[in-house]
Amino acid sequence: MPELDFETEFEQIDAVELDSVKKLIQLLSNSLKSVLIYPSNNPLPKEFRTKLYKGLSEFLDAHDELNLEIGPHQLLYGGKAVYQDGEKEGGMAYILHKDGVRELTFLKGLEFEEIEDLLEVMHTCFKSPDSEEDLVTLLWEKDLNHVKHLVVDDLLDVDVPSAEDVPDDWDFDRLFHSEVSFGEEGEVLPKIDHPDLSQKYREDQLKQLLKQLKEFSPEEVGSIQRALELNCRYRSLDQFLNILVEIFLTEEDLSEFGQMMDTVDRVLVTLISMADFHSASKIVQELNQFVKTIKGNGGQTDSLTNEKAQRATGVIDKAGDRENLRRMSQVINDREIMDLSSADAYLSSLHWNSIPAVVSMLRDLKTFPARRMVCEVLTEKAKDHLELLGEGISDPNWYVVRNVAKIIGTIGAEDGARLLRQIVKHRDRRVRKEVVASLIRIRGNRAGNLLVSFLDDEDKGIRILASRGLAQRKEQEALPVLENIINDDQFKYYPPEEKKSMLESFAGIAGDEGISFLVKTVRRRSWLKRDKHNETRIFAIGALSQIDSREAEEAISQLAKKRNKVVRQTCQNALRRIESRRMREGQPAGDT
Repeated sequence: MPELDFETEFEQIDAVELDSVKKLIQLLSNSLKSVLIYPSNNPLPKEFRTKLYKGLSEFLDAHDELNLEIGPHQLLYGGKAVYQDGEKEGGMAYILHKDGVRELTFLKGLEFEEIEDLLEVMHTCFKSPDSEEDLVTLLWEKDLNHVKHLVVDDLLDVDVPSAEDVPDDWDFDRLFHSEVSFGEEGEVLPKIDHPDLSQKYREDQLKQLLKQLKEFSPEEVGSIQRALELNCRYRSLDQFLNILVEIFLTEEDLSEFGQMMDTVDRVLVTLISMADFHSASKIVQELNQFVKTIKGNGGQTDSLTNEKAQRATGVIDKAGDRENLRRMSQVINDREIMDLSSADAYLSSLHWNSIPAVVSMLRDLKTFPARRMVCEVLTEKAKDHLELLGEGISDPNWYVVRNVAKIIGTIGAEDGARLLRQIVKHRDRRVRKEVVASLIRIRGNRAGNLLVSFLDDEDKGIRILASRGLAQRKEQEALPVLENIINDDQFKYYPPEEKKSMLESFAGIAGDEGISFLVKTVRRRSWLKRDKHNETRIFAIGALSQIDSREAEEAISQLAKKRNKVVRQTCQNALRRIESRRMREGQPAGDT
C-alpha cells in the first residue's frame, strides 16, 4: 500500500473553502465575545448570532457538514489551523479542549436556536471556568441535533478482543488471509486458497505489516506491550478461576469454604482499590455462575449446598454494597483517564439489590463520562426494580435527581410515572425539564395526566416542551386545559413561541374535532392590543393548516374572505403551503 502523504491530502482543500471556515470561526469567536461583553438587551450580540447562523447555513448547504478538530490552543479544519487562541490562557479552543472535546461538527439543517444554545453553553464555561458542570455536561443537556461533539471518552471507547477471542497459533494462517487487508479502500486483493499459499505473496504482506508496526512511537509500542502482558494475565486469571470454582463445588468442609469466601472478599476489595475492575468482574461472574450451578444441581437442596450458596451470595452482595462502591468511585475520580468499560462490566455483574448503592455513585463521581456509564448500568439493572431508584429521586443534588429521571424515562415502564410524580414541582428547572422528557416516553394515563400539569409550569420552555409532548402522545386529557389557556384573555400576551406551540399542540391532538374552536379563535374580536390579538390569529391559522384534511382547508378558505388584511393574507399563504404539500405528496390538488 503506498504511503499516505497527509500534507498533500490536506493541501487539496480549496483555499476559498478554508478562508470561508476561518471567517466563520472568527464570527463564532466574535459572537461569543459579544455575549460576554455586552448586556443581554444590547442588539449587537443578536446581530452577530444572526450573521453566524446565516454564514454557517450557507456553508452547510454547500458542504453538508463542518468538522473542526480541537487542539489545546487552536481549531483545525482538514488539518489546517483556522483559529488560534490569544496569548492568555482561557481562549475558545482552550475551554473546549480542557473539558475533553476533541471534535466539534455542525451538520446541515442547523437551527438558529441551536446556535443560541451552543453560545449559551460556551458563555457559561467562559464566565465560570471553575463551575461544577463542565462543557460536555451542558452540551449533553441541550441535546443539539445538528451540533455534535466528540470527547476523549468516546475516542477511548473501542472494542478490544478478549483473551477468548485471540486465535491459537494453528489458526494464524486462516486469520491472516480472511481478516487482514492491506489494500486501499475498495481494492480487491488476490484470493489465495490455503494451504497452497504463494510464499512470495505472504512475505510481501508481512513486510508491509512490519513496516506499519515500525511507524508506532516508543510510547505506543510500550502501550502495546502492556496490553499483551495484560492479555496473558487475563488468560491466567481465567484458568485460575476455573480451578477455583471446581474447588468451591467439591469442598465439603463448611469452615474451609467460609475461609475461602472471606479470602475472595478481601481479593475483591484489593482489586477495586487497584482499579482492576476487569479481574473483579470476572470473579463476581464466576461466583454468580457457581451459585446458579449448585442451586440447579438436580434439585438437591441439602443443608451444605444451601449454606455454600448463601455464603457465596453474601460475597456478591458485599461486592456491591455502599462501602465498596464508594471506594470504586474514589478510584475512578483519582484517575484522569481510564477505560470505563471494565467498571461497567463490574457493576453489571452485581445483583439487583445493589441498585441503591449504584445510584449513590451518581453523587460521588465527579466526571460526566463516569456518571453516564453508571446511568447506562442502572437503565439495564432497574428495568424490573424501579422502586429501588427512589433514593435517587429524593437526593438533595439536582444532577442526581435529573439522571434518575432520565433513567426512568429511558426504561419507559408505566410505573415510572409514580416515582416522577414526586418531583414534578422540583425547584430546579433542569430536573423538571428532564421529568417532562421522560413522561413523554412513558406509556399510560398516569404519565399523560402528569404531563398535562406541566402546562402550568413557571418556566416557559418547560410549558412549550410539555405541550409538544402532549401533541406527540395525542393526549386527549390535555384538550380542555389547552382550550382554557387559549380562551383566557391573557393568552394574547403570551410569548409568540408559546402561543404558537399551544395552538399547534391543540390542533395536533384534536384534529378535525378542533377546527371549529380554532375558527372561533380567529374570528374573536379584541379592541385592546390588536397587534397581539392578530398575532394569535396568525398562529391559529397556522395550526389549522397543520390539520391534514379537506375540512380544515375549507375552513381556511372561508376565513380568507374576511376583510381583516392580516387574516386574509395569512390564510392565502396557508392555502399555498397546503397546495404545495399536497403536490409533494402526490395528492390531487384541491378546489380552492
